[in-house]
Amino acid sequence: MLKQRLLTAALLIPLVVMAILLLPTVGMIGLLTVVALIAMWEWLSMAQIQPVSKVLASLTFIATLLALLAMAGINYMLLSGLVFWLLISFIIVLFAHQSLPNYLAHIVHTKLITYLLSMLVTLLFVYSAVWLHGIAGNGPWLVLYVLISVWLADTGGYFAGKRWGKHALAKAISPNKTVEGLIGGMVLVALWSTVAYFLGISQFLSLFLWVLISVLTGLVSVSGDLFESLFKRSYQIKDSGNLLPGHGGMLDRVDSLLAAVPFFAALIWLTGQF
Repeated sequence: MLKQRLLTAALLIPLVVMAILLLPTVGMIGLLTVVALIAMWEWLSMAQIQPVSKVLASLTFIATLLALLAMAGINYMLLSGLVFWLLISFIIVLFAHQSLPNYLAHIVHTKLITYLLSMLVTLLFVYSAVWLHGIAGNGPWLVLYVLISVWLADTGGYFAGKRWGKHALAKAISPNKTVEGLIGGMVLVALWSTVAYFLGISQFLSLFLWVLISVLTGLVSVSGDLFESLFKRSYQIKDSGNLLPGHGGMLDRVDSLLAAVPFFAALIWLTGQF
């Protein structure tokens, strides 16, 4: 499984990096929309929503995204992403080691809620990524920076967890994740953010603020992963799909990014430096 994961990653990573750095923002909108639609389709499939409804959801997503992008000065979308993922992170922490109460479990398992959440999460992701990519000067590098941060948080979490993991991070949601793995992932993110700072990616921010934003984003990326796990556990599904060999579906691969990108973009916007 690990060999297959590494092979898939080796093929995809160069393509992703080139797309982020070489595509204009308009091209990124198209690419991100495709990624978001696939992830949303898989999410709706977990809830056994009918194909006709999934097609309508896709069309609604495209129309809403175009409307949002056409409207200037709607940075409340960035703040919405920040508030949303803080709330989700709070819920994850609250119920990390105990089952959801019946009313929350019912909400998570409701098709309408799944439909609305999948729409909201993917819209916040694409809008935030497009906003980041469009920042004059180093926007594409900021998008790439978040991706690398999430990859390192995931990689550090996996290997540190395998080597030192003893204490469950969220045994009621994802029993294999450990506190030691989380710490290992955040150490890698902190080291990477320091390197990136001296490479000039952070521009006008102080080292402390840059590292703080990066580590907080890494922590929220774990919330994104656990949030998807919560839904998969609710629907008794291991993977959201089989699109990517060794990685499961598109949603399995981008679940952390769905949280990290909006959160990072909102914090960057709040600094007022970009």
